[in-house]
Amino acid sequence: MRIFAGCVPTNQRIYRCEDVGDFRCIYGPINGIFLLEKGHYIDNVRFAWWNPATKECRLIPRIHFEVQQYFEDNNRRLGIGIDLVNQDYKVIWHRTFWDDMTSDVYPKVYAAVYSTNNDSWKFLEPDYSHLCQICISQNCTYMNGVYYWITTSQRFCNKDNVYFIRTFDFATELFGEMTGPPIPGEHWASLMLRGGSLAAMSCDDVTQAMTANYGIWVRNRENNWIKVYTVNPPIPSHFPIGIWEYDKFIYELTQTCRLLFYDQTVKEVTSLGFHFYDLSCGSNWAISYKESLVPIKNEKSTEKDNAEYFLTKY
Repeated sequence: MRIFAGCVPTNQRIYRCEDVGDFRCIYGPINGIFLLEKGHYIDNVRFAWWNPATKECRLIPRIHFEVQQYFEDNNRRLGIGIDLVNQDYKVIWHRTFWDDMTSDVYPKVYAAVYSTNNDSWKFLEPDYSHLCQICISQNCTYMNGVYYWITTSQRFCNKDNVYFIRTFDFATELFGEMTGPPIPGEHWASLMLRGGSLAAMSCDDVTQAMTANYGIWVRNRENNWIKVYTVNPPIPSHFPIGIWEYDKFIYELTQTCRLLFYDQTVKEVTSLGFHFYDLSCGSNWAISYKESLVPIKNEKSTEKDNAEYFLTKY
């Protein structure tokens, strides 16, 4: 298998852990550091920093939002980044809840930010509507001290442009918003970093096998978005899960969970060689990762500060 001329990629397992029952997601990386998340209940979510290169793991204290027993998760998104003023790795977590008593979204946005320097959480009061639906990004959309999400809201819904960009500044710990790409409201959309710059992907129907057309949008000035090209991967039923550089995309086959690499420039599809036939359920994440020796250890670390303990016991 060859993806680049003169380069033969290999599949290498960097970590494996047995008996993991409630792993939920992996975020990042930021300077080679990931955020691990586990737990599937409102008050049972746990986090940890993890550096695969150094094998360091740092447990993050639990946080509990004060919610009613009849609340359920509605929309939950995280972002990780660096407070460049204080050189502090932070996590921003914002959530909305479904109220079973009223059969509607509870009219409040819950949010908290974690500081690694202080090893503590702080509750925030976001000033945006609970009707905002923050979408999952294709990769870690952090740049220069700010995290970005593409977002929809009933306040912005109109025929021409439903999407806008929600931001969080890790230094000021303030949310903001900016103009998004002019993607029609009925289309699927996802934000991503393309070659280190903010970009977006849109599609009118991601369920159409071999006929899905993905528009790629880039921001060439502060509030000006342009559509640079359309991707039409010749592969069966799939879902986009990542981008590599400027024009290479990773798709997961929905029936077999196989991962395919599609080069838009040369119009070639390559299997990445990962097969997950033996899994009854699970998730795949396509991550562009460069090893780093950045330390994340707690000064008062214990034997519990390791990935295996976090994944199986914490």
